[in-house]
Amino acid sequence: MNNKFEIGKEQWKRLMQIVACIVAVSCLIILVFFHTDVFIRIAKKWIGILEPFIWGAVIAYLLRPVCLIIERFLGRLEHRLCKKEHPGIKRLIAMLVSILLMLAVLVILLLAVLPQLITSISGLITQIPSALETFQNWMRSLDQGGASHEIITAIESAVSTLSERLRNFLQTDVLPNLTSLVTNVTSSFMVLVDLVKNFGLGCIIAAYLLGSWERFSAQIKLMTYALFPTRTADWLKKEVLFADRMFSGFIHGKLLDSAIIGVICYVFMLATGMPYAVLVAVIVGVTNIIPFFGPYIGAIPSFILILTISPGQSIVFLIFVILLQQFDGNILGPAILGDRLGLSGFWILFSIMVFSSLFGIVGMIIGVPLFAVIYDLIRTAVHFLLKKRSREDLAGAYQETFGADADPESGREKDKKEAEP
Repeated sequence: MNNKFEIGKEQWKRLMQIVACIVAVSCLIILVFFHTDVFIRIAKKWIGILEPFIWGAVIAYLLRPVCLIIERFLGRLEHRLCKKEHPGIKRLIAMLVSILLMLAVLVILLLAVLPQLITSISGLITQIPSALETFQNWMRSLDQGGASHEIITAIESAVSTLSERLRNFLQTDVLPNLTSLVTNVTSSFMVLVDLVKNFGLGCIIAAYLLGSWERFSAQIKLMTYALFPTRTADWLKKEVLFADRMFSGFIHGKLLDSAIIGVICYVFMLATGMPYAVLVAVIVGVTNIIPFFGPYIGAIPSFILILTISPGQSIVFLIFVILLQQFDGNILGPAILGDRLGLSGFWILFSIMVFSSLFGIVGMIIGVPLFAVIYDLIRTAVHFLLKKRSREDLAGAYQETFGADADPESGREKDKKEAEP
């Protein structure tokens, strides 16, 4: 009787757990799909509370490689000078230098880009009529009568309409909004205080995270192995290491790659005397962070800006950007990033399209490494199920045909060994 009672009790306990999960998932679905406003308010409230910690985590994650490089340099310098270790002082100096470097870069970008952006748009508005007149004179010089006259007239009409719409858009929409944005940010005390507060607290939290990175990692490891069985905890650890390799490798590599591209663009524009050198270099460098579409997003507005000043230089710039992106895609990018993601061009395009529609610009930036993690999870599950059904031959045939990894676990073990000190 006792055995039957224990079995029944265990079954009843499992049944209640299943019912509780179903009820929780159903409530979440109802909340999301039928009470979206409630869900958004709750999410915004929690995001507002945790915003400094989100800022801090992002800043610490981006600055950690810089902090480690500085700390290692200080360690070598310390070993040569005094032969004595001071790990706490090294970490403190590396942490402060990395945060100060980040603040210096942000200040320089703001001071260099924002004034030029407003000046460039104002100049573009005033130069549209003269640029249009120059273009029309050039078109009239090609007019030889007959069919060419009709074609040139149609082109002139289309360009005139397009330029008028562009001028109205810049004058009535873009410039007032930029001016009001700058005015609101500088004049609204509460907005400015909130921004400074979140960013300042984020820098302080990032300093704590950078200073005690190993301790926080060890605490998370303790909680993981306390909450989950050993096998599940090992699997979670491998997945987290793999995700960290995907995100850190891609984001840090892309930032370095884009910074180099921006510097090359700036040097070329200074050497050739092109207008808007700082603005165009920043546009090209920043948009280069976005995979696949980034070069086009940056090249088109930059080309239009230079076109309003000098059509000849705009053609030279367009040729330069095409050559620069070829250099980046075939030489610089692979040298910095390597084949970290393991995704084909189709899946990169797919991930950008999907995640950009969900999360906007942020989705375009993080969508590729995020999908690489999802893709690898699916790949691991497929190989696991094939082994379970004794069909490893299919995985071997796929590897021989397409050169894919037959065993994803080999990559996990590599990540684990690289992460361990």
